[in-house]
Amino acid sequence: MSVARTVRTALLATLLLSGAATATTASATTTTTTGLDGTYACSVPAGYVYDGVSMNRACSGGGSWNSPQFHLRTPVDGLTACTGAPGFTYDSIGHSTTCSQSSGTLASTFHLRIPVNGMWACSVPAGWTYSATGSGLDCAAVQGVPGTRFLLTH
Repeated sequence: MSVARTVRTALLATLLLSGAATATTASATTTTTTGLDGTYACSVPAGYVYDGVSMNRACSGGGSWNSPQFHLRTPVDGLTACTGAPGFTYDSIGHSTTCSQSSGTLASTFHLRIPVNGMWACSVPAGWTYSATGSGLDCAAVQGVPGTRFLLTH
């Protein structure tokens, strides 16, 4: 191997490594600064929920089939999401195609709430109990079929 080729290879390796390090640093800084709230991703990372699904080829690994792409959200009180979140409960269940992974099919949505004493909720979060139950369409897991509500106590 010639000296010129060795130097060129070493220089190229140095440039690639420094470019990769710079890209990683910039990406990590952006993620730390802005988070993933409001972005689309092929999976839902811990600490996030999603409030919509887009079926397209972006997450199919180059295949010709549609795969789900999730609209990520940071869980907050009052957000309607496609899933529940740790530390939250929900006080109503809706039915919409927004969260569906099958065209035209309804999927459940959940109105997320931070639990408080005396709140009627559709689920009992970890560390909580309930002092009464009720029935209503606001907690209907199956559209039109009344579900159980819980009066939360901590």
